[in-house]
Amino acid sequence: MHIRDGILGPEVCVAAAAISVGAISYSLRRLRADLDDRAVPVTGMLAALVFAGQMVNFPLPGLPVSGHLLGGVLAAVILGPWAGCIAVAMVLTVQAVLFSDGGLLSLGANVLNMGVIGAWGGYAVYSTVRRFLGNGNAATVTAAMLAAWSSVLAAAALFCVEFACSSSTKGFDPRVVLTLMVLYHALIGVGEALITGSILGFVLARRADLVPALLPTTSVRAVGGFVASGLVFALAVAALLAPFKSDWPDGLDAISEKLGFARLEAERPPLLFEDYELPIPSISWWPHMSVSAAGVLGTLVVFAGALALAGLARRQVNSQEFSS
Repeated sequence: MHIRDGILGPEVCVAAAAISVGAISYSLRRLRADLDDRAVPVTGMLAALVFAGQMVNFPLPGLPVSGHLLGGVLAAVILGPWAGCIAVAMVLTVQAVLFSDGGLLSLGANVLNMGVIGAWGGYAVYSTVRRFLGNGNAATVTAAMLAAWSSVLAAAALFCVEFACSSSTKGFDPRVVLTLMVLYHALIGVGEALITGSILGFVLARRADLVPALLPTTSVRAVGGFVASGLVFALAVAALLAPFKSDWPDGLDAISEKLGFARLEAERPPLLFEDYELPIPSISWWPHMSVSAAGVLGTLVVFAGALALAGLARRQVNSQEFSS
Protein backbone atom coordinates (compact mmCIF):
# COMPACT_ATOMS: atom_id res chain seq x y z
CA MET A 1 0.00 0.00 0.00
CA HIS A 2 2.95 2.29 -0.57
CA ILE A 3 1.72 5.54 -2.15
CA ARG A 4 3.91 6.89 -4.94
CA ASP A 5 4.56 10.59 -5.47
CA GLY A 6 2.01 12.32 -7.67
CA ILE A 7 -0.98 10.23 -6.59
CA LEU A 8 -1.90 12.59 -3.76
CA GLY A 9 -1.94 16.35 -4.01
CA PRO A 10 0.96 18.25 -2.40
CA GLU A 11 -1.37 19.89 0.12
CA VAL A 12 -2.52 16.47 1.36
CA CYS A 13 1.07 15.20 1.50
CA VAL A 14 2.16 18.22 3.57
CA ALA A 15 -0.78 17.81 5.96
CA ALA A 16 -0.14 14.06 6.34
CA ALA A 17 3.56 14.70 6.91
CA ALA A 18 2.78 17.22 9.65
CA ILE A 19 0.50 14.74 11.41
CA SER A 20 3.09 11.96 11.05
CA VAL A 21 5.90 14.12 12.42
CA GLY A 22 3.72 15.01 15.39
CA ALA A 23 2.83 11.36 15.98
CA ILE A 24 6.46 10.23 15.76
CA SER A 25 7.58 13.04 18.10
CA TYR A 26 4.92 12.04 20.60
CA SER A 27 5.89 8.37 20.26
CA LEU A 28 9.52 9.26 20.95
CA ARG A 29 8.55 11.20 24.07
CA ARG A 30 6.48 8.30 25.35
CA LEU A 31 9.22 5.88 24.35
CA ARG A 32 11.71 7.71 26.55
CA ALA A 33 9.49 7.10 29.55
CA ASP A 34 8.38 3.54 28.80
CA LEU A 35 11.30 1.81 27.08
CA ASP A 36 13.39 -0.62 29.08
CA ASP A 37 17.08 -1.02 28.13
CA ARG A 38 16.47 -4.65 27.23
CA ALA A 39 13.59 -3.69 24.91
CA VAL A 40 15.86 -1.58 22.68
CA PRO A 41 17.30 -4.50 20.67
CA VAL A 42 13.83 -6.08 20.43
CA THR A 43 12.64 -2.88 18.72
CA GLY A 44 15.40 -3.19 16.14
CA MET A 45 14.65 -6.85 15.56
CA LEU A 46 10.91 -6.25 15.06
CA ALA A 47 11.60 -3.45 12.58
CA ALA A 48 13.88 -5.79 10.62
CA LEU A 49 11.22 -8.50 10.65
CA VAL A 50 8.55 -6.10 9.38
CA PHE A 51 10.85 -4.94 6.57
CA ALA A 52 11.56 -8.50 5.50
CA GLY A 53 7.88 -9.40 5.71
CA GLN A 54 6.88 -6.46 3.54
CA MET A 55 9.19 -7.70 0.79
CA VAL A 56 7.14 -10.89 0.39
CA ASN A 57 3.99 -10.22 -1.63
CA PHE A 58 1.36 -12.96 -1.46
CA PRO A 59 -1.26 -13.44 -4.22
CA LEU A 60 -4.96 -12.99 -3.60
CA PRO A 61 -7.08 -15.99 -4.61
CA GLY A 62 -8.91 -15.43 -7.87
CA LEU A 63 -7.58 -11.90 -8.44
CA PRO A 64 -4.54 -10.56 -10.31
CA VAL A 65 -3.58 -8.71 -7.14
CA SER A 66 -1.09 -9.30 -4.33
CA GLY A 67 -0.73 -8.06 -0.78
CA HIS A 68 2.00 -7.81 1.81
CA LEU A 69 2.41 -7.45 5.54
CA LEU A 70 1.96 -3.95 6.99
CA GLY A 71 3.17 -5.01 10.42
CA GLY A 72 1.86 -2.14 12.54
CA VAL A 73 -0.26 -4.30 14.83
CA LEU A 74 2.40 -6.99 15.14
CA ALA A 75 4.99 -4.42 16.19
CA ALA A 76 2.59 -2.62 18.53
CA VAL A 77 1.42 -5.77 20.33
CA ILE A 78 4.97 -6.95 20.99
CA LEU A 79 6.65 -3.57 21.52
CA GLY A 80 3.80 -1.28 22.55
CA PRO A 81 2.21 1.38 20.32
CA TRP A 82 5.01 3.95 20.68
CA ALA A 83 7.94 1.72 19.76
CA GLY A 84 5.73 -0.03 17.18
CA CYS A 85 5.03 3.26 15.42
CA ILE A 86 8.73 4.16 15.39
CA ALA A 87 9.69 0.73 14.04
CA VAL A 88 7.25 0.88 11.12
CA ALA A 89 8.20 4.49 10.36
CA MET A 90 11.85 3.43 10.12
CA VAL A 91 10.90 0.62 7.73
CA LEU A 92 8.94 2.96 5.46
CA THR A 93 11.71 5.56 5.45
CA VAL A 94 14.36 3.05 4.40
CA GLN A 95 12.06 1.66 1.71
CA ALA A 96 11.43 5.11 0.23
CA VAL A 97 14.99 6.41 0.46
CA LEU A 98 16.95 3.33 -0.61
CA PHE A 99 14.54 1.30 -2.75
CA SER A 100 12.04 3.80 -4.24
CA ASP A 101 9.20 1.89 -2.60
CA GLY A 102 6.79 4.74 -1.96
CA GLY A 103 7.44 8.39 -2.73
CA LEU A 104 9.47 10.90 -0.75
CA LEU A 105 6.78 13.59 -0.78
CA SER A 106 4.16 10.98 0.13
CA LEU A 107 6.31 9.42 2.86
CA GLY A 108 4.31 11.23 5.53
CA ALA A 109 1.08 9.78 4.16
CA ASN A 110 2.56 6.29 4.10
CA VAL A 111 3.78 6.64 7.70
CA LEU A 112 0.37 7.94 8.74
CA ASN A 113 -1.59 5.20 6.98
CA MET A 114 0.60 2.21 7.82
CA GLY A 115 2.63 3.27 10.86
CA VAL A 116 0.44 5.57 12.94
CA ILE A 117 -2.91 3.99 12.05
CA GLY A 118 -1.39 0.51 12.19
CA ALA A 119 0.43 0.88 15.51
CA TRP A 120 -1.77 3.36 17.37
CA GLY A 121 -5.15 2.53 15.90
CA GLY A 122 -4.44 -1.18 15.68
CA TYR A 123 -3.28 -1.28 19.29
CA ALA A 124 -6.45 0.52 20.38
CA VAL A 125 -8.57 -2.13 18.65
CA TYR A 126 -6.39 -4.90 20.10
CA SER A 127 -6.70 -3.53 23.65
CA THR A 128 -10.46 -3.10 23.34
CA VAL A 129 -11.05 -6.62 22.02
CA ARG A 130 -8.74 -8.13 24.60
CA ARG A 131 -10.76 -6.59 27.44
CA PHE A 132 -13.69 -8.70 26.33
CA LEU A 133 -11.76 -11.88 25.56
CA GLY A 134 -9.40 -11.98 28.53
CA ASN A 135 -5.63 -12.22 28.99
CA GLY A 136 -4.83 -15.74 27.81
CA ASN A 137 -2.60 -16.49 24.84
CA ALA A 138 -5.53 -17.49 22.63
CA ALA A 139 -7.34 -14.26 23.47
CA THR A 140 -4.21 -12.23 22.77
CA VAL A 141 -3.69 -13.83 19.36
CA THR A 142 -7.37 -13.50 18.43
CA ALA A 143 -7.45 -9.82 19.43
CA ALA A 144 -4.26 -9.15 17.48
CA MET A 145 -5.62 -10.86 14.36
CA LEU A 146 -8.85 -8.82 14.48
CA ALA A 147 -6.83 -5.65 15.00
CA ALA A 148 -4.49 -6.52 12.13
CA TRP A 149 -7.38 -7.05 9.72
CA SER A 150 -9.00 -3.81 10.88
CA SER A 151 -5.76 -1.86 10.48
CA VAL A 152 -5.50 -2.81 6.80
CA LEU A 153 -9.06 -1.65 6.13
CA ALA A 154 -8.46 1.54 8.11
CA ALA A 155 -5.31 2.32 6.12
CA ALA A 156 -7.17 1.69 2.86
CA ALA A 157 -10.07 3.92 3.93
CA LEU A 158 -7.71 6.71 5.01
CA PHE A 159 -6.02 6.60 1.61
CA CYS A 160 -9.44 7.05 0.01
CA VAL A 161 -10.03 10.16 2.14
CA GLU A 162 -6.62 11.53 1.17
CA PHE A 163 -7.29 10.73 -2.48
CA ALA A 164 -10.68 12.47 -2.41
CA CYS A 165 -9.16 15.58 -0.76
CA SER A 166 -6.34 15.89 -3.30
CA SER A 167 -6.54 18.60 -5.91
CA SER A 168 -4.62 16.41 -8.36
CA THR A 169 -7.26 13.64 -8.45
CA LYS A 170 -10.28 15.57 -9.73
CA GLY A 171 -12.13 13.59 -12.38
CA PHE A 172 -11.76 10.24 -10.57
CA ASP A 173 -14.81 8.92 -8.75
CA PRO A 174 -13.81 8.45 -5.08
CA ARG A 175 -16.70 6.03 -4.56
CA VAL A 176 -15.24 3.62 -7.12
CA VAL A 177 -11.80 3.96 -5.51
CA LEU A 178 -13.30 3.26 -2.08
CA THR A 179 -15.21 0.20 -3.33
CA LEU A 180 -12.14 -1.39 -4.89
CA MET A 181 -9.84 -0.47 -2.00
CA VAL A 182 -12.20 -2.04 0.53
CA LEU A 183 -12.76 -5.14 -1.64
CA TYR A 184 -9.08 -5.82 -2.24
CA HIS A 185 -7.84 -4.88 1.21
CA ALA A 186 -10.49 -6.87 3.03
CA LEU A 187 -8.79 -9.89 1.44
CA ILE A 188 -5.29 -8.57 2.01
CA GLY A 189 -6.27 -8.03 5.65
CA VAL A 190 -6.91 -11.76 6.00
CA GLY A 191 -3.27 -12.40 5.04
CA GLU A 192 -2.17 -9.68 7.47
CA ALA A 193 -4.18 -11.30 10.25
CA LEU A 194 -2.82 -14.79 9.58
CA ILE A 195 0.80 -13.62 9.49
CA THR A 196 0.35 -11.51 12.63
CA GLY A 197 -1.36 -14.33 14.48
CA SER A 198 1.22 -16.91 13.44
CA ILE A 199 4.23 -14.87 14.54
CA LEU A 200 2.62 -13.67 17.77
CA GLY A 201 1.41 -17.17 18.61
CA PHE A 202 4.93 -18.53 18.08
CA VAL A 203 6.43 -15.91 20.39
CA LEU A 204 3.82 -16.38 23.10
CA ALA A 205 4.07 -20.17 23.00
CA ARG A 206 7.84 -20.23 23.32
CA ARG A 207 9.16 -17.02 24.87
CA ALA A 208 6.28 -14.93 26.21
CA ASP A 209 8.68 -13.67 28.88
CA LEU A 210 10.54 -11.76 26.17
CA VAL A 211 7.63 -9.49 25.31
CA PRO A 212 8.87 -6.07 26.49
CA ALA A 213 5.98 -5.60 28.94
CA LEU A 214 7.38 -8.58 30.87
CA LEU A 215 11.06 -7.80 30.41
CA PRO A 216 11.91 -6.84 34.02
CA THR A 217 12.03 -10.56 34.83
CA THR A 218 14.13 -11.45 31.80
CA SER A 219 17.90 -11.67 31.65
CA VAL A 220 20.01 -9.72 29.19
CA ARG A 221 21.37 -13.00 27.76
CA ALA A 222 17.85 -14.28 27.07
CA VAL A 223 16.95 -11.05 25.29
CA GLY A 224 20.13 -11.26 23.22
CA GLY A 225 19.33 -14.78 22.10
CA PHE A 226 15.76 -13.85 21.21
CA VAL A 227 16.91 -10.83 19.18
CA ALA A 228 19.60 -12.84 17.39
CA SER A 229 17.09 -15.56 16.48
CA GLY A 230 14.58 -13.01 15.23
CA LEU A 231 17.17 -11.18 13.16
CA VAL A 232 18.38 -14.42 11.57
CA PHE A 233 14.78 -15.29 10.72
CA ALA A 234 14.22 -11.85 9.17
CA LEU A 235 17.40 -12.19 7.10
CA ALA A 236 16.31 -15.64 5.94
CA VAL A 237 12.90 -14.31 4.85
CA ALA A 238 14.51 -11.42 2.96
CA ALA A 239 17.14 -13.60 1.32
CA LEU A 240 15.20 -16.78 0.58
CA LEU A 241 11.50 -15.88 0.32
CA ALA A 242 11.48 -12.34 -1.07
CA PRO A 243 12.86 -13.41 -4.48
CA PHE A 244 9.77 -15.60 -4.93
CA LYS A 245 7.19 -12.95 -4.08
CA SER A 246 4.09 -12.66 -6.27
CA ASP A 247 4.58 -10.67 -9.48
CA TRP A 248 1.03 -9.32 -9.33
CA PRO A 249 0.79 -5.63 -8.31
CA ASP A 250 -0.32 -4.94 -4.76
CA GLY A 251 -3.80 -3.65 -4.02
CA LEU A 252 -3.15 0.06 -4.47
CA ASP A 253 -0.99 -0.37 -7.58
CA ALA A 254 -3.59 -2.66 -9.15
CA ILE A 255 -6.37 -0.14 -8.52
CA SER A 256 -4.30 2.78 -9.79
CA GLU A 257 -3.64 0.89 -13.03
CA LYS A 258 -7.25 -0.25 -13.36
CA LEU A 259 -8.74 3.22 -12.84
CA GLY A 260 -6.02 5.12 -14.67
CA PHE A 261 -4.60 7.32 -11.94
CA ALA A 262 -1.26 5.58 -12.24
CA ARG A 263 -0.53 8.24 -14.88
CA LEU A 264 -0.39 10.79 -12.07
CA GLU A 265 2.75 9.18 -10.64
CA ALA A 266 5.77 11.47 -10.65
CA GLU A 267 9.02 10.21 -12.11
CA ARG A 268 11.95 9.79 -9.72
CA PRO A 269 15.60 9.59 -10.67
CA PRO A 270 16.60 5.90 -10.66
CA LEU A 271 18.26 4.73 -7.47
CA LEU A 272 21.14 2.31 -7.14
CA PHE A 273 18.88 -0.18 -5.31
CA GLU A 274 15.74 0.39 -7.40
CA ASP A 275 12.97 -2.22 -6.99
CA TYR A 276 14.85 -4.15 -4.32
CA GLU A 277 17.71 -5.23 -6.56
CA LEU A 278 21.41 -4.64 -6.04
CA PRO A 279 23.54 -4.10 -9.15
CA ILE A 280 25.38 -7.41 -8.85
CA PRO A 281 25.49 -10.17 -11.45
CA SER A 282 23.26 -13.16 -10.87
CA ILE A 283 24.91 -16.52 -10.36
CA SER A 284 23.84 -19.83 -11.81
CA TRP A 285 22.90 -21.51 -8.53
CA TRP A 286 20.92 -18.50 -7.27
CA PRO A 287 19.65 -16.29 -10.12
CA HIS A 288 17.80 -14.09 -7.62
CA MET A 289 21.02 -13.06 -5.89
CA SER A 290 20.46 -9.32 -6.50
CA VAL A 291 17.05 -9.42 -4.77
CA SER A 292 18.40 -11.48 -1.88
CA ALA A 293 21.32 -9.11 -1.40
CA ALA A 294 18.98 -6.10 -1.43
CA GLY A 295 16.77 -7.79 1.14
CA VAL A 296 19.69 -8.55 3.43
CA LEU A 297 21.03 -5.00 3.08
CA GLY A 298 17.66 -3.41 3.78
CA THR A 299 17.01 -5.67 6.76
CA LEU A 300 20.34 -4.79 8.34
CA VAL A 301 19.90 -1.05 7.67
CA VAL A 302 16.44 -1.08 9.25
CA PHE A 303 17.71 -3.08 12.24
CA ALA A 304 20.58 -0.68 12.82
CA GLY A 305 18.41 2.42 12.33
CA ALA A 306 15.65 1.29 14.69
CA LEU A 307 18.25 0.13 17.22
CA ALA A 308 20.00 3.50 17.10
CA LEU A 309 16.76 5.48 17.39
CA ALA A 310 15.42 3.44 20.31
CA GLY A 311 18.83 3.48 21.96
CA LEU A 312 19.04 7.26 21.62
CA ALA A 313 15.65 7.65 23.26
CA ARG A 314 16.68 5.39 26.11
CA ARG A 315 20.03 7.13 26.61
CA GLN A 316 18.25 10.45 26.96
CA VAL A 317 16.15 8.94 29.76
CA ASN A 318 19.23 7.60 31.50
CA SER A 319 21.01 10.95 31.24
CA GLN A 320 17.98 12.78 32.64
CA GLU A 321 17.73 10.33 35.53
CA PHE A 322 21.45 10.70 36.22
CA SER A 323 21.33 14.52 36.15
CA SER A 324 18.35 14.58 38.49
